[in-house]
Amino acid sequence: MSDYSLSTSQKWIVYLSLAATALGWGWSWVGIRAAIYAYTPGQLAFGRYLIASMVLLPVWAWKGARWPAKRHWLTIVIMGITGFSIYNFFLNQGEQTLPAGTTALIGAILPILIALGAWVFFHEKLKLIGWIGIFLAFCGVTLTASGGHESFHFSKGASLVILAMISASIYGLLMKRMLRHYSPIEITTWSIWIGAIALVPLSGGFLETFAVVPAGPLLNMVFLGIIPGALSYLLYAYAATKIPMAQVVSCMFFMPIMAIVLGWLFLGEFPSLTALAGGSITLFGAYLLNTKGKEPTPPDPQTQSAGVLPIE
Repeated sequence: MSDYSLSTSQKWIVYLSLAATALGWGWSWVGIRAAIYAYTPGQLAFGRYLIASMVLLPVWAWKGARWPAKRHWLTIVIMGITGFSIYNFFLNQGEQTLPAGTTALIGAILPILIALGAWVFFHEKLKLIGWIGIFLAFCGVTLTASGGHESFHFSKGASLVILAMISASIYGLLMKRMLRHYSPIEITTWSIWIGAIALVPLSGGFLETFAVVPAGPLLNMVFLGIIPGALSYLLYAYAATKIPMAQVVSCMFFMPIMAIVLGWLFLGEFPSLTALAGGSITLFGAYLLNTKGKEPTPPDPQTQSAGVLPIE
């Protein structure tokens, strides 16, 4: 559905939804950084998505409480483990040593990884400028992840964040396939439930920590579950049914900027000049790829109206 068929008030609602989504997902990097000192990476990931799963439960029930077909269960399980369990466990580990803004700048490589996966597995064609964007993005993330070292070796935290993005790209690619059969809300809800269950073995001592954790980290975990874990997905899904995906995805380029600003305001952290330079290159490469670098493909009414949800 094109935005030109919307009234002015409807357009404002859609664009405010996207702005709130970018703010929520941008803040998630800061929220993790602010809370991770009080939890283990597994505890924070489990608590966050336990809360998100409870928030999404009534929405799923309201939308019809449908379950996936048996032939799709394995795919949904893989999506939950890669998109929420492995991704968040590695991301939380990485943010133990990396500023929120730097982590978000490294995370800008995610659409590049998904585009490469679509080229390999779905045979989607890329233009020359798309390959230039991919090259620039990888140069940028290498610069950001190196932390300014002359040898350009990746820090442990940066390596963990990159592994998290690789895992998230698997989720994104599988979601693209599943959107032919289910709505974004259904897929997201099922995946988060499975992801939360798979995090149980990594959440040892959660109840003991939960009972003594200070109010600040506790509220951060709750907000991470409610806002970026559930609400931002709902707002994104709403916008993706109203306007073309090219416009929806464009809001995601603001997430690292949001993370940098919020990290500076609330944590007093600011990425190094090297990280900022590398992140800018990565974002520019991702912009080239997503706006000019893909060959047009025949529209799929089911996937076009639903969109592909990113990871936060």
